[in-house]
Amino acid sequence: MAIHKWAGVSTMKKLLVGITVLLVHTAAVQAQQPAPQPATEAPPPTSQQMPPAYAPPPGYVPPAAPPAYGAPPAYGAPRAYSPTPTYPPPPYPYRPYRYAPYRYPAPAYYTPPAPPPRDPLYRPFTLGGGIGFGGINFFDQWSQQQVHQNGLSYTFRLGFGLRPGLLLLWDVEGTAANYNLSTVSQTANLVALQVFATQRFFLKGGFGIADAIEDTFPTQWGAAAMGGVGYELIQGWNWSFDIEATITGAHLNTNGSDQTWSNWSLVNFALNFF
Repeated sequence: MAIHKWAGVSTMKKLLVGITVLLVHTAAVQAQQPAPQPATEAPPPTSQQMPPAYAPPPGYVPPAAPPAYGAPPAYGAPRAYSPTPTYPPPPYPYRPYRYAPYRYPAPAYYTPPAPPPRDPLYRPFTLGGGIGFGGINFFDQWSQQQVHQNGLSYTFRLGFGLRPGLLLLWDVEGTAANYNLSTVSQTANLVALQVFATQRFFLKGGFGIADAIEDTFPTQWGAAAMGGVGYELIQGWNWSFDIEATITGAHLNTNGSDQTWSNWSLVNFALNFF
């Protein structure tokens, strides 16, 4: 009997302990739940949120009606403006500005400089001749006296340049004249130098031999010397035209008789090529 009573008391204690544990656990779970939020007014439903078949939910408050405005104010007639003033035309004709088309300059190609002008005094080779007016002074074999006679003078030259303005020439100077129905002449073959004192004025002189002829007497040879001056009137690229005056003297010996002949050119017109 005592044993059954102790067993009943033990069962009651276990039951009370289980209920206590259950209550404590339930209180702890309740404490961990969030506090309830205050109720707020729900926004009005829209046609997109609420299907048309459903009525507004309970507690829906429709929006207030807009305030009523009075009649619009009355405005008076617009202000009258004066007509647009007219201005006189400008004193000059109007010309619209046009942009000038830009033109690029032509490309500059290299052009070699022009060669310097040729020096007319640079004459590697010279050939020339001319005629003019002169005279001859000779010894007349008949009258045995010196005679002076005017005649035709002539000249010829061939040579080369030693330097610009200096020429070495084979120069021929002579004069022919008529005297007492006979022909008298003297021709000198000379080695001469021609020197330009200026660009156009020159001097010349030389030595050589001379040949004197009179119709009825044999040819005579002798030493000769010449001197002269001249001026080039025209100087071309490879030619020139000059006037000159010369005098040539010769010492002749015929049959043991010494004679002196001379010829001159008062004005000779000569053309030279170089």
